[in-house]
Amino acid sequence: MHFKLTEEIISLSDSRTWDFAKLEWDFEFAYYSEELQTCLCGHFPIKNICVIRNKRNSNQTEVGNCCINKFLGIEDGNKIFTSIKKIKEDNSKSMSAVVIDYIYSKNGISEFEYNFYVDIHRKRNLSFKQLEIKKRINNKFLAFTSYETNSHFNRIKLVLKWAENNSWFDKSFVLSLKKSCERNGKLTENQRLGLENIITKLKIE
Repeated sequence: MHFKLTEEIISLSDSRTWDFAKLEWDFEFAYYSEELQTCLCGHFPIKNICVIRNKRNSNQTEVGNCCINKFLGIEDGNKIFTSIKKIKEDNSKSMSAVVIDYIYSKNGISEFEYNFYVDIHRKRNLSFKQLEIKKRINNKFLAFTSYETNSHFNRIKLVLKWAENNSWFDKSFVLSLKKSCERNGKLTENQRLGLENIITKLKIE
């Protein structure tokens, strides 16, 4: 399994040697999949998925959280998955400070929501209204780190990447979908169908 992972990572890297190839990669995103997935190393099943991006050539791939820790030395996903598990079990619990900062940096929550969460993060006795706001933000976090949301982002990125070489294409609608997905944690069914219609009509692969 280790050999398959290193082989796959090297094939997506500029460097042809493992020691240098692995240094080209940065943590980009993490999501929890209810559907069983297969790691780049070939291990099945996995649910904790990390998306990593190559700093040199912008290639992107997905790796199971265990492999990203053990072989790439990237531990960013650990606290995210810990918070996902905790909040799935009890929606009144708090994300860690690192995770709050992470989701805000990815535009998964608004500035108001970020500041609110920072303010109440260590408070044990919240008013009914404060607790409801906190749960709403927690739900946005769970949605943002879901397989569904990651799939939507990947489809949006696919179109935007294609548009880089097709300057005639008006990206405004797709960019609005990106903002909507960041704000709401996913696309509506009509938005998703609109996006898929663009991909099908223009034969984007």
